[in-house]
Amino acid sequence: MSDEQRERMRQTMDLAFRAPAALTIVASDSTLTFTSDSGSALVLYGDGRKFKQSVEGGGDIEIKARWQGNDFVVERKVSGGGKVTEDYLRSQDGKQLFVIVSVDPGRGRTIDFRRVYDPAATAPQSQ
Repeated sequence: MSDEQRERMRQTMDLAFRAPAALTIVASDSTLTFTSDSGSALVLYGDGRKFKQSVEGGGDIEIKARWQGNDFVVERKVSGGGKVTEDYLRSQDGKQLFVIVSVDPGRGRTIDFRRVYDPAATAPQSQ
């Protein structure tokens, strides 16, 4: 494996395993905006539209999002490095957000796991 392939594989693994501790999702008529606890935001269209995001250190990530029933599915492909798919869905009681993550490093095996987000605590409002 070349150094460039190794770097692309590292980028794929970072996408999968470096998840934000907190996540805010805001919906509009045609987009969902995902904002991490670090303040970085990603605006995605739910119609399967693709776009490329440049990565520091070289390479691109192709991102595509779509609605699949009540689930929001985000696919990220690292040029020359594999694919990460995230399936966002609410728990049955609506109190948690599940993110089912599937990592396909392009070597015949996939890694699947789940992240669980609880709602943020709200501060009591003064009267």
